[in-house]
Amino acid sequence: MGERSLADRAAFVLGTGFGSGLAPFAPGTFGTALAAAIVYGLTFTSLPAHWTLLALALATTLACIPIGDRFETLVGGKDPQRFVLDEFAGFFIATATLTPAWPTPRELLVAFVLFRLFDVTKPPPARKLQDLRGGFGIVIDDVIAGIYALVGVLVFRDVMANPPW
Repeated sequence: MGERSLADRAAFVLGTGFGSGLAPFAPGTFGTALAAAIVYGLTFTSLPAHWTLLALALATTLACIPIGDRFETLVGGKDPQRFVLDEFAGFFIATATLTPAWPTPRELLVAFVLFRLFDVTKPPPARKLQDLRGGFGIVIDDVIAGIYALVGVLVFRDVMANPPW
């Protein structure tokens, strides 16, 4: 990165998801795995899940916009693969089940699989919206993937609570 300001270095560290985006392959999956580990770690706290996950989702989503803008300038190109803070935002959305109960390990696994599926396949309107410029274009497809995954997690939670068999 050469001589960079403290703000540039912070954007790089945060944008790469504390280095998880520097993985030699599938950086988005590694970023999502770190986000999942953070959520799993939080399940051992007394914090209320719904407020904590909503705060994390909102904070990372909003942070992606200016950090993504700066990151694109630093490394060049549109939505660089190494930028994985957007995966954190999307995964936090996927796990924000709006109840005080933290997601179970099975629900975290379902959220992980569904979020990665929707992030990679980019169902409408995600594919079109990711064409928007800058940090907003970087994060919006992950927000949409997170919302789709959240719906899947809520369905999974309901089916497991009231199995049809």
